[in-house]
Amino acid sequence: MGYNISGLAINKNYEQDFDKLQEQLGWNLVKQADIDFETASENWTEDEICNVYFTENGTLLFMSMEMCDNSFPLKNDNSFTFILSEGTMAFKVSYSENGELKRYILEDDDGIIDEEGDPLAVEEGAEDTSEVIWAQIEQVIGQRFWDIEPDAKAVQYVFAKAKEPVKQPEPAVA
Repeated sequence: MGYNISGLAINKNYEQDFDKLQEQLGWNLVKQADIDFETASENWTEDEICNVYFTENGTLLFMSMEMCDNSFPLKNDNSFTFILSEGTMAFKVSYSENGELKRYILEDDDGIIDEEGDPLAVEEGAEDTSEVIWAQIEQVIGQRFWDIEPDAKAVQYVFAKAKEPVKQPEPAVA
């Protein structure tokens, strides 16, 4: 079956400044629980969930694949939005530096659908796009994905729903 994960890697640890990150992304996240990395990085993150792991020099967020259809360039950071679905053989790479897109790849089991920018250093010698994704996550967060302990601390958030306007009662008809 393989891995089916998606998310956003950032080259800055936002643990102490998480509100600023949310503001930059235009998100409103509500903390649900402390979890472990194994849970945070499980296959198929649900739509309303955002699991977050902080490295010494980075932040790694796991979200639904639908959410990662968008890219998340950050004005002052390097950001890497990815989709890695070995189940459907679909891959997305979107890497930005200081808000500027540097590399984009969209691929399915038929091959590359769309591609922009110059190849990343991690693409050299990579056998396929999944290898590029694993290597670029490491490049951005400063830690190899496979070296993160399964019981390492992570945090689960949910995307808060926007408040719906209060409906005013219909005026009575006389």
